[in-house]
Amino acid sequence: MVKPDFFVLSGMQGLKKFYVRGQYKGDEVRILTILYDQATEGTVEPVVIAMSSAFNPFPSGAQMAGPPPRKTVEYGTGVVVSDDGAIIADRQITDGCLAIAIAGFGNADRVAEDKDHDLALLRIYGARGLKPLSLAGNASKTAVDLIGISDPQNQGGGNAVSSVTASVAQAGVGSDPALSPAPALGFSGAAALDADGKFAGIALLKPVVVAGPPNATPAAQAALVPPDTLLDFLKANGVNAAGNGSPDAKASVVRVICVRK
Repeated sequence: MVKPDFFVLSGMQGLKKFYVRGQYKGDEVRILTILYDQATEGTVEPVVIAMSSAFNPFPSGAQMAGPPPRKTVEYGTGVVVSDDGAIIADRQITDGCLAIAIAGFGNADRVAEDKDHDLALLRIYGARGLKPLSLAGNASKTAVDLIGISDPQNQGGGNAVSSVTASVAQAGVGSDPALSPAPALGFSGAAALDADGKFAGIALLKPVVVAGPPNATPAAQAALVPPDTLLDFLKANGVNAAGNGSPDAKASVVRVICVRK
């Protein structure tokens, strides 16, 4: 569909469905792209039009200080921590979701959260073939490999598991260590491994709070939540993951999809 000030495209890209809306203003075009797995079609399609109508590509006025608004469809990485469907993910990515889906497995419930460390515990039911990751390890490292699933827009709509390297800088008392550079979108919730391939924590992306014009792009920060913190959170919520699971992080990470209003 093409109108004087906008256009809409929809269809299939490989095995995924897409919806694109572009808005014109002068010689500039700003585009909203929604790309989602067919497995979530029943959940996503009813809200696609509403998301398109709410698209405001050329907002006026200054942006108030605070974190940028969360996307209507947001992707992260989850780590399977038990074979009965428990998954650790980023609390902020799973906030305010109309539905949470685990690609390839179906919908998930968020059953617990840790606001101090931005952790969320998700659970899927009746899934088979889950491979929990062994969480035995420590975070006293200077560099780690992050195993995650990049945002589909960064990999041509794909869902490949990949890895990036980051340096670890110890933070102050009571704060989680910082990671540098921050990984790409989609990696929030990724598993961190040390040079020996042992678990070193969960990487979380944390946008910087900024004040400025609407087109200002905030830098990203990343933190490493250490294994002991994760194990305490899981134990408090009835998940015993200490020493169990596989050392193969690539087989234990899953894509988390949040659909918001």
